[in-house]
Amino acid sequence: MQIISWIISTLLQWYVWMPIVAVLMFLTWRNYRKIEDFTPVESVLLILEIPRTNDKQELAAEQLFASLHGILRDNKELRLSGGHQEHISFEIASVNGQIRFYVWVPKTLQSFVEGQIYSQYPTVQIHQADEDYTEHERDHEVAYSTELTLTTDEFLPIRTFQNFEVDPLAGITGTLAKLETTGEELWIQVLVRPIPDDWQNAADRYINSIRNGRMFSLPGFGGSMQWLIGVLGALWQPPEQGVGQSATVELSDRDKTRISEAEKKATKLGYEVKIRLVYMGESQTNAKLRMQALVGTFKQFNSTNLNGFHAVKGAFGKEFIDKYRKRSFIGDGFILNIEELASVFHLPHTNVETPNIVWASSKTAEPPSKLPVLTGEDVNDDQISAFGVTNFRGISHQFGMLRYDRSRHVYIIGQTGAGKSG
Repeated sequence: MQIISWIISTLLQWYVWMPIVAVLMFLTWRNYRKIEDFTPVESVLLILEIPRTNDKQELAAEQLFASLHGILRDNKELRLSGGHQEHISFEIASVNGQIRFYVWVPKTLQSFVEGQIYSQYPTVQIHQADEDYTEHERDHEVAYSTELTLTTDEFLPIRTFQNFEVDPLAGITGTLAKLETTGEELWIQVLVRPIPDDWQNAADRYINSIRNGRMFSLPGFGGSMQWLIGVLGALWQPPEQGVGQSATVELSDRDKTRISEAEKKATKLGYEVKIRLVYMGESQTNAKLRMQALVGTFKQFNSTNLNGFHAVKGAFGKEFIDKYRKRSFIGDGFILNIEELASVFHLPHTNVETPNIVWASSKTAEPPSKLPVLTGEDVNDDQISAFGVTNFRGISHQFGMLRYDRSRHVYIIGQTGAGKSG
């Protein structure tokens, strides 16, 4: 008891707590400087439209997130450039009764991201939005928002598409489809930022803590407090084992499952993630009901033995809406691997029959390889009579007819119904 009193009295001395306070103040100041130094990057908002016949399922999205992990920059590069790790936002929004899928991406990464999407979804049509749907003027009286976070340690996985018989996206879009004639809006934002494989080492420590029956804590102030509590507990209660003896921890079935699933999660690439939800409407009562229903659809990813989602306290007002509009990712998110991400966000396929999804209305095809196109070289272009422009996957070429072919064609000009085709 005297030892505990001595430790407490020591911690209360000014020369002990003053340095701790100074360090905390410095860390706080440094974080605020990071926020102030952060300048919005030039970005684009892409609209994704997929045909109803799309048969690419969740595994294609998993491969997409695996390839997008290539935007990760190492710490040395970030220190030398003084930059920030780029992030991408995947979004689903119900606006004016229509459900659309979006990708927000820094301008410098647009070509890379589009190429990776096309590689997994060859039939998708990608358009740059003329106007950001979040910036559109609205007369809604109520704006309600919340964030989703994990229910327990981030090293444990959520329920993934491998364990679903029905596409989990159907439940999410089904909730959005209920707003068809109400004039209300619901937005879903999934911010993803790739992280290096260091998190897998922390996952190994978490797994070992379960095996050994010890409490696991992440680095930081909370971890230090748990360490101090452990030291005080050891001083108060002598060890039960003799010197040189090791205790054998009997693991429950629940702990065995946690170890197995945490090991599986750590075998795949990881992202830091933030999930934001926004409701726009006329009634605070409806706002809470709609948000409760939307949050409820994410509960399908929950598992009692493992992990899941729950919402932090919702808030009325536009402060949080500004974070959504800016796609800001300041601070740490929670870790999901590529399989978990693909479960939360992927493009709809033939198994999703939700109404009001904006599907691609037509298919596009690559122009023929022998099509005469203008190249900018006078020798070639002088031989072509240009009259049209191709547009395939955002790449345009002016094309026409070779001049010596014009003698083989007949031009008929006239009004509709004049009998040109006869």
